[in-house]
Amino acid sequence: MSSYPAETDIATPPLRVEPSATSQASGIRAWLHNWWIPFGASSLFVVSGHLLIKSGLSAVALGATPLPLWTRIFHCITQGEVAGGLLVYFLGSVCWMMAVAQQEISFLYPLSSINYVLVVFASSMFFGETVSLRRMAGVMVIVLGMVLMNRKTRGPAQ
Repeated sequence: MSSYPAETDIATPPLRVEPSATSQASGIRAWLHNWWIPFGASSLFVVSGHLLIKSGLSAVALGATPLPLWTRIFHCITQGEVAGGLLVYFLGSVCWMMAVAQQEISFLYPLSSINYVLVVFASSMFFGETVSLRRMAGVMVIVLGMVLMNRKTRGPAQ
């Protein structure tokens, strides 16, 4: 008889795995697989892009100049804020593609009307644009539509 315990008598503690860079990277990937994260980022980027483009174009004199149309377009696109707005808008498009890859477009597209609501409030705040009662009512109709589109129905008919 041996003084050493048999293999079946040895209790092994559970294997403890320390977090590593790869597990953190997979955690970020898992986080991005929630459709609402890229969707929200898309909305923020798209709205920010629109606002930057508007700001840049407001700084450019778009009056009737003798320059050819393509020269005026090139001049507008090369303005810093306009170029930055286009880049930010592009990032929003990339995020939109990530969201659409994970969720039905018939669900997401009506939700993207939140961009209209955000632009109305942001343009009022940053550009001093007035929001009439009629425009505010239109925004409320958009919000009501989003609520109705995403409200769960009760009963068998959906």
